[in-house]
Parts: sequence; C-alpha cells; structure tokens
Amino acid sequence: MAIIVKKFGGTSVGSVELIRSIAKKLAKAYHRGDQLVVVVSAMAKTTDNLFGLAYEISKHPSRREMDMLLTAGERISMSLLSLSLFEEGIPSISFTGSQSGIITDDHHGNARILRVNAFRIHEELAKEKVVIVAGFQGVSTSKEITTLGRGGSDTSAVALACYLGASKCEIYTDVAGVYSADPRIVPQAQFIGEIGYLDMLALSYNGSKVLHPRAVEFAYRYKVAVEVKSSFTFEPGTLIKQEESPKDPHMEERKVNAIAHKDNILRYRLAPDTGVLQLLEKWHYEIYKINLYEAALELYIEEKYESELDYMLQESGIPTPEKSRDIGFVNLVGLGLATDPAFMA
Repeated sequence: MAIIVKKFGGTSVGSVELIRSIAKKLAKAYHRGDQLVVVVSAMAKTTDNLFGLAYEISKHPSRREMDMLLTAGERISMSLLSLSLFEEGIPSISFTGSQSGIITDDHHGNARILRVNAFRIHEELAKEKVVIVAGFQGVSTSKEITTLGRGGSDTSAVALACYLGASKCEIYTDVAGVYSADPRIVPQAQFIGEIGYLDMLALSYNGSKVLHPRAVEFAYRYKVAVEVKSSFTFEPGTLIKQEESPKDPHMEERKVNAIAHKDNILRYRLAPDTGVLQLLEKWHYEIYKINLYEAALELYIEEKYESELDYMLQESGIPTPEKSRDIGFVNLVGLGLATDPAFMA
C-alpha cells in the first residue's frame, strides 16, 4: 500500500466543525487502502494568540521558551483530529514532532531538519493506524524542543514524505492551488495544473503564500511530488514536480509563466563591514533580498519582522541602520527573462 502524506494548514483545521470534516475525508481515504500520515498546523490564529501572550509578559522572550509555548498549538490540532477519527471508527495515533523522529539543529525559532528517524511512524502504519503529526516542530540533537520557523508545517510534511518514501505529499489549504498571479488582485489569473519545482520556488520566494520556499527546496532536492489543493472542494489541485524538457520548436522563446508580488517590505542600509551577514547566518535569519555595494549593505525584510531584527542588531552592538519603508516588488517568473531587454525595460 502506498504511503500518502497529507498536510492541513491553520485555516483548514480552524474549528471543530472543519476538523470533523477532515476526519470524514480521511476515513474515505483510509477505506480505499491508503497508508496515511497527516501533518497539521495550529488552528487559525492560535500561534498569533500565543505570540501575543508571550509579548504581554516580555518584550524579548527567550527563544527556547517561545518554542516550548508555540508548539502547543499544533499539539491541540493533532489531538482533536485523532479524537475525530476515533469517532469515525478509524484507528489513529498522534505524535509531536519529537515523537515522530524529526531531528533538528539547535537554532530555536528557525531550526533546520537534520534527519527523520521515522521508525515509530512505520510501526503504527504497520498496525493500520492513521498517524497524525504536529507540524512546525522537532527536537534537537541536545533533546530540546525546536520550531522550524515560518512555513514550518509545510517543511515538516515534505520532509516526512521524503524519509517515508511516500508516493505523494498533499498540501491542503484555503486556495484551489497555484495561479499565474494572485487572483484576489488579478481576477483573470489562470489556474496552473502543473508547475516545475524551480518555478514554484521562484513564486514562493517572491510572495506566493501557497507553499513555503523551504518546503519547495526540500521537494526539489529529494524529488518529492507535491500536490497543493483546497480543503473545501473536491477539485484537483496543482501538481509540483520535476520540470520537463521543452518540446516546442521555439527552443529559446522567452515566456512569463507567472507573476508574484511582495509588499510591506522594509529596507535596512548599513555599512558593509558590520558583521551583520555573519550574525544572520548564525541565527538562520531569512532575508528577502540583499544588495552588497562597495560602501553599503542593503537588507530587505518584511515589516512585521522589524522589531525582531532590531533587537538582534542591538544585542550584537551593530549601529542603528538607515531604514526605508513601504517598499514592494513585482516579480516575473519564467525562463530566460533576466537576459531579455523586452522584459527588463
């Protein structure tokens, strides 16, 4: 029997009614004979609420304690879904990231996965159980609870699919799949049924919120087939897979496959010799864009992470940078665009 990893995001598990609906869908898949590993995010707004509670107590909370706090959200979701499956007559068991064998480095708040020791998952699948895993979290080699940072549940799901040898990783969200542009802004945006890893990576990096870039990188590196689809319809989604070689006669024709945008960006301008790049590498801090000039270094980040980066710079003794706000980017995704004057004009 094929192993299928299914991941449900925060809006998909946002209420008891939605969790019950997911359990009914999983029951149908179970009766078809699929071996199911289900990764869940925290219920919608739970993580934000936990952040808010922490920052009511401390302006600069400990990263370790934040990981201990934030992982509670996914544990709530996994337990409720397991209980719902029991009500459907489906045997299931829920695991935290550490119980699932997701081993990470020691970087609290933005840990990287080192390996997955999935023997407990295999044992429970052999008992014909649905295994439910808390996304976004793991355990370090020093046995500390860690979180995987932004989009961590996507990364958890793709990593598990890789290490389990799953036939597919299905990402369920509140949209039908990938579009050529944001349909909320461009109503005539076209649905994309299939997309290559590299185009999807470019879209994710440049503003598409369908799938986190780290998850796409994992899928590309280990050739995991990923399908993004809606939790609320039965329509087929977007399959993300290995790019195929072009077969049309216009071999060097430039083509825009999609457009992505990113707004609410903040630019930091610093001296290039402050040691900030080494600091960012130390903390695995993700920067949207970096420009390095002879006399200046420019960092572009999302405005919502301003206070976090400011504190990091302050604690490291790096001088206060010059800031520019309300910056946005529009990015064309396709092959050969960067060298074509028609697209650069």
